[in-house]
Amino acid sequence: MKMKKIIIAFTMLVFGTVSAHAIDRSIFSVTAGIAANQGVFGASAKETNLTDTNTTGHVKKESGVFTDSFGSQFLELGIGEWISLGYEHTPDSVTTPTNTSRHGHAAEANVSVDFNDLNTTYLRVNLPFAAGMYAKVGTVSTDLDIKETMGSGSTYSNVSTDGNVMGLGYHKFINDSRIGLRIEGSYLELDNVSTSNGVSATGATVANGGRNTIDASNLEGLTAKIALTITLGKD
Repeated sequence: MKMKKIIIAFTMLVFGTVSAHAIDRSIFSVTAGIAANQGVFGASAKETNLTDTNTTGHVKKESGVFTDSFGSQFLELGIGEWISLGYEHTPDSVTTPTNTSRHGHAAEANVSVDFNDLNTTYLRVNLPFAAGMYAKVGTVSTDLDIKETMGSGSTYSNVSTDGNVMGLGYHKFINDSRIGLRIEGSYLELDNVSTSNGVSATGATVANGGRNTIDASNLEGLTAKIALTITLGKD
């Protein structure tokens, strides 16, 4: 998690510099916002099945893209004119389409994934050469709730993963008030994940259909955001 270490180090540097001088509270501001987001996401996955005789039954590889919309809320601490540290929480789930394997068989499986509690910690830097424009980098974490209907009755284990995000945006206050509008585009990349249906490598039977594992990679997305903000401490 190199990006997280960079953000922590930068935060310590900023607050260390501030504490080395008399604290001027006027340099701080707090911004809260609510946002509507639209995203396009993609991933590659490999499903490996061991039969009831513990031999490889099939290996299925797929890649896919889907879209989803979701809401989020964020809170930022502004430090001076250029820097803000922020935290964003997504209470909505980002949900994949349902994928069906072994069509028409007794062990047919239908699987979808909810990305829950997508949380972002980030650093936002205003760009001096373009009024209102900013760049943003940060780390994300999310829980994958795997929803399945399987003929064998087995279930996949839920997993969590982390990743990085970077983006560009534009913020403008309305009529020089504390209320502002923000638009933003960002790129998200998550770490690879693996899960299984809970059957051990040597515990396959006719009843449980054998061990299934899913390895997902190239989890990434592009999102567009429009947000309404309010800033306290603004001059």
